[in-house]
Amino acid sequence: MATSITPAREDSPEAGELVPTRRGGYHVLTRYDRRVLMVMVGIPLLLDVLLIWWPTVSSILLSFTNWDGVGSVTAQNFIGLKNYQFMFSGYTLFWPAFLHNIIWLAWLALIATPVGIFFAVLLDRDIRGTGFYQSVFFLPVVLSLVVVGFIWELQFSPTEGFINNAFGLVKSGKLIDWL
Repeated sequence: MATSITPAREDSPEAGELVPTRRGGYHVLTRYDRRVLMVMVGIPLLLDVLLIWWPTVSSILLSFTNWDGVGSVTAQNFIGLKNYQFMFSGYTLFWPAFLHNIIWLAWLALIATPVGIFFAVLLDRDIRGTGFYQSVFFLPVVLSLVVVGFIWELQFSPTEGFINNAFGLVKSGKLIDWL
């Protein structure tokens, strides 16, 4: 097996070498490095803007209109803060839901997170039975995957599965083994 190593171009700088610019300054990164950096930063940034910021800003802007989520978005009228006035005064389910969110936030911040950190530190120490305790704590994570797999296996079972029964394949005898 032959390995071919392409020699570096003579005009390409070494790693970390300063590259002179036309204006008399220096770049640490080569043009290729800057392009790679732009791609590696640009694609996640574009995905972040498209999948997080665009829907968030759109939702905030739509909250100031009378659009009910049905029909064309263009058939909306600006109503200002009326939605928020209704939410705070006329919508009776808002304050109990808000209170439940505050309770949940307090529970996570004051109890669940410190207890989780305490157990993580405790299990990281070399004490007797650490492997057993780590297995017991990790078991719900693994078990949920096992249960999901078992449910999918039941759904796609050739003889008793929901899919073959839904298509009427069990009665006709033309069973499909999906897995």
